[in-house]
Amino acid sequence: MPSSVRVLSWLVLAWVVVFWRLGFPSLMDPDEAHYAELTREMLRAGRWLVPLLDGQPYIDKPILFHWLQGIAITLFGEKEFAFRLPSALAAIALFWTTRRTGIRLFGESVGEWAAVMFATIPATFMLASIGLFDMVFTALLFGAVACLLEASATPSRLRETAGYVLLSFGVMIKGPVALVLVGLFCAASWAAGGEPRARVAWLRWKTGLLAAGAAASPWFVWMLAHFGDAFVQGYVLAGNVYYFTQPESWSSRAISHVFYLRSFAGGFFPWSVIALARLVELARRRVTASADEIMLWIWAAIVIGFFSLARFKLDHYIFPAAPAICLLASKAWHDAYARRERGAVVTTSLALGGLFVVAGAFMAVYMFELDLELPETAILLPIALGAGGTAMLERAARYHWRVGPNPLALCSTLAAVYAIVVAVGLPTLERVRPTALVASTLRRNAPPEAPAAIYQLEQWRASLRYYADRPLARLSSPDEIEAFVRDGKARYIIMRRRDYRALRIAGFKLREVYSCRAVVGTTRVQGGLRRQEWGYLIIATNQPREFWLP
Repeated sequence: MPSSVRVLSWLVLAWVVVFWRLGFPSLMDPDEAHYAELTREMLRAGRWLVPLLDGQPYIDKPILFHWLQGIAITLFGEKEFAFRLPSALAAIALFWTTRRTGIRLFGESVGEWAAVMFATIPATFMLASIGLFDMVFTALLFGAVACLLEASATPSRLRETAGYVLLSFGVMIKGPVALVLVGLFCAASWAAGGEPRARVAWLRWKTGLLAAGAAASPWFVWMLAHFGDAFVQGYVLAGNVYYFTQPESWSSRAISHVFYLRSFAGGFFPWSVIALARLVELARRRVTASADEIMLWIWAAIVIGFFSLARFKLDHYIFPAAPAICLLASKAWHDAYARRERGAVVTTSLALGGLFVVAGAFMAVYMFELDLELPETAILLPIALGAGGTAMLERAARYHWRVGPNPLALCSTLAAVYAIVVAVGLPTLERVRPTALVASTLRRNAPPEAPAAIYQLEQWRASLRYYADRPLARLSSPDEIEAFVRDGKARYIIMRRRDYRALRIAGFKLREVYSCRAVVGTTRVQGGLRRQEWGYLIIATNQPREFWLP
């Protein structure tokens, strides 16, 4: 492929996956809006060492991510784009890191397509354009691992040192879990024996881990000195230990030991199944794994296994395994093409083509039954899936029902799907979840000194808090509402209209001053799908009309 075409292709892919409408949707619940509020209050207070929530220290994660957001906000203002810019730039850095690592370990073609694969998994598409820690954390953490892999393959102390520097920044994003993961990776690689052991033995990884931890320690030491037991309780325990022990007082989330199997299969799709097909071929001894491949498998297993042991789980925690999985999938694809024989990888790639055709047909039939009020252009999504699956099968037929030299048809299909999601799906999302509109209306019209609250809207609390730009009390029962309005002073409550009517029937003297149509729930329909339930988000007050500013 000519270099100009490759550069143009990457610009288009980066635009679709990362930057197109980066600042369009309102901040997401629960975490993105929550962390944005911490950063905003930190900047407004001028306290760059301590994230704040409602004016009080909120000790949950280390400070570096908030610094990165703060720099972006200083440059671009308090905009959704600025809050998401660190994640977007980290995604671009990971594209480059994955490509470089693949080229150094397996050759130019494997590295190029591994980067494309990483850019086209659903997890990358979601995390690249949302202001969460995970993309930045992965860029630093996998960057560190990539440096160690390269340094041990072609001995370089400078590159090894660069790995520990990146690791120290990773600690400043999510804490000592970065040191634990890299330490387990090195120990497991040594335990594997053979060449992986020899390469890890060359690294000064124990000293490097200590140095990375020491370099990242000043903020932690400062926080401990200033906040003492509050820092121990809020960060050391709640931010680390409780993720494994999950006491009932901290979280009542149900524990699923197969949670990350689903997250891995879906979030890294379709390259997760290609990588698993490669694992089947390795188990059957159809192919032989190099030391580099073994060490990438070890990294992926460490990340997924470690977070599987934790009792508290979120799907994006295993994202640091994604670059390795895409490198392994790219190696599997290119080896399958080179062998020109059928195997698990070839069978899986053909099944993916058929799956896309079936998924397109299913979506075309049922997509509009979900009552999302999708525009007619949404039909392009199942068309893209069906056409992409057909193209994949047609291309396989040209290669005698084996894989081609690269997964161009599959990657192009995924990119087209994401483009349609950005163009059609994001405006639909804003219509069904108008929390920014409702909360901004409260901010503009309610007196600044009037207390406000949300009633049974915990799932939207973070975005409502951010756009209201004032503390919001959390009410969950009529008794709590009664206590909230008891003194007769002006109060404002965001709630569903159906709850407002129930409260009025119960005798509460509230008055609706604003309403906005929204999806307020779901109902199960045939086939296990859920149909959206439309209603209204409203703002209610206990005061006469003059307390609602024009």
